[in-house]
Amino acid sequence: MDDGVASLSAPTSVLSSQSFSSFDRLVALVMIVAVGLILLTIALGDRVGVSLRRVTPLENAHSTSAITLQFDEPMDRPTAETRLRTDPPTTGTFSWTGTTLNYYPDAPLNPGTSYTVILERGARAESGREMVSEYRYNFTVMQPRVAYLYPADDFPQNIWVVEVDDPASAQQLTFSPSGIYDFSVSPDGSQIAFAENNTNGTMDIKLLTLDTGALLQLTNCADSTCSTPVWRPDGRMIAYERIDYNTALEGIGASPVRIWTLDMNSYPPATRPLFSDLQILGYNAQWSADGSRIALVDRGTSAILVYDFTTGETLAIPTTSGTYGALSPDGRQIITSSITLVEGEGAQARVKTQIIDLDANTVFPLSVPADSFDDKRVQWSPDGTRLVISRDNPNLINGTQLYVVNPVDGTYEMLTDDPEYASTFFYWNPTGTQLVSQRLPLGANGMSDPLSRPEIWVIDAVTGDGIRLAHNGYLPRWIP
Repeated sequence: MDDGVASLSAPTSVLSSQSFSSFDRLVALVMIVAVGLILLTIALGDRVGVSLRRVTPLENAHSTSAITLQFDEPMDRPTAETRLRTDPPTTGTFSWTGTTLNYYPDAPLNPGTSYTVILERGARAESGREMVSEYRYNFTVMQPRVAYLYPADDFPQNIWVVEVDDPASAQQLTFSPSGIYDFSVSPDGSQIAFAENNTNGTMDIKLLTLDTGALLQLTNCADSTCSTPVWRPDGRMIAYERIDYNTALEGIGASPVRIWTLDMNSYPPATRPLFSDLQILGYNAQWSADGSRIALVDRGTSAILVYDFTTGETLAIPTTSGTYGALSPDGRQIITSSITLVEGEGAQARVKTQIIDLDANTVFPLSVPADSFDDKRVQWSPDGTRLVISRDNPNLINGTQLYVVNPVDGTYEMLTDDPEYASTFFYWNPTGTQLVSQRLPLGANGMSDPLSRPEIWVIDAVTGDGIRLAHNGYLPRWIP
């Protein structure tokens, strides 16, 4: 019947079971699994945790190496510091560079000892993520070596290195055709900064990385002599001596020697004078063990200057001998020298040493004016409890001998007693158990022989026993 109302047929389903293909079911399953994983991650939290990108040292280390751990994100620093330990146990201090934790042991690591570094689980990032498992790695501390310049009687001189227990192991490190003037080993033993002669009579400071042999020029002294690099104990700065020739300035002439610095945190290392006041003339820079103070001899005022980086203050200590001052490891004391006229038959001028306490402003003599000692060179032991002083005492023995001196009361014991040698230059090893010394053979009458050549010796700091490592070498340094 056509009554103007359309009739409606029963609707048919557009989602019939036949419309699902096997591919559609697979896609749906994948989506369900993905959503489930997301929900599971939200429910359980991040269980991947913080990770480490890099750790050092690995396999081998120097006795002065720092332990470094680089995380993959910024850390809640105390939570990492409290969970770091070593086996055998050590004590030390922490510093951070971005996401890298640096741990500096208070005492040198024992050569030949294997250490395990342990970072316990629970170190937390600023994001809240944690290390979900303990991390361990191992390294072994290498035996120290000795670097020196060779040959003393020919040209060019280059840096050589030798094992302390094997004189036959000597090998050449640098191959400069113009010669090396002097050098300094980085505190961690991984690099050597050295002053190399240029063909035009100037010098530049370069950097040798021992593991790779890579060379980097640190200064551009085209019209200057840049030499005598001295590392700050944290390895982040080098002080060096610079003389500018001013050849482009008519009638000016060469400048006196001044101390400049290299910032080893920048690349290329930025360089500038240590003092903005260019009237301060200095040489023979020495750092305190914490790097907070530096001492130098100021030629302009005939004084030893001690500059405090923390306070910005400079202390001037007059010196009549015009020689160096030996700054104690803690930077609180300095040994200076003075020339004393000793009365008697043929009155003689002798060099005497004294300790100045920079905080208390007190002076303690290390040698009595009336005695026959003539002090030459002084070195503090790494822990500051002993001194080694090279002394001439012709009334007792020929040759410059080494004495171990107590800095508290001045009591001493002779360390070397060989009248056939003069010990002219020496350094303690990092553990305070040995000294490396440059020794000069003497003639039969105890006088220097023009035909003799300097030798490199390692000397036991307790017994005085020694072993000769090299002949015709000079300016030895430890590679810790």
